[in-house]
Amino acid sequence: MTAIQLPRLLPEDRPVSRLTTSMAVAVAAIALLNLADLITTIVILRHPGAIESNPLSALLLANGWVGLIKGGMIVALVYRVPRARPTVAFLAVLWFVAGFYFLTVVSNLLALQRLG
Repeated sequence: MTAIQLPRLLPEDRPVSRLTTSMAVAVAAIALLNLADLITTIVILRHPGAIESNPLSALLLANGWVGLIKGGMIVALVYRVPRARPTVAFLAVLWFVAGFYFLTVVSNLLALQRLG
């Protein structure tokens, strides 16, 4: 009986694997931060006199489309990332977007603290 040999990762294969893993983590972070942004925004808007200052977001919230649009973006990312050739540039864009949403959630939490 012959033993099955598993392929060994060559040193040049490891960065691709790390890039792919980091891209998946970035997409997960974007998804969670989008959800946190949506929840904190809705909580803020329940306070009397609170308004959405972003005109596009205000329109989407008023029409009830914001969840659909955000969900569609996440589905598109989840579909795209496994099929994309991992590059540092695409990874940088993903983490930039995650950072943007992180700052948005922090801003929302600070607004909630002021309202509370």
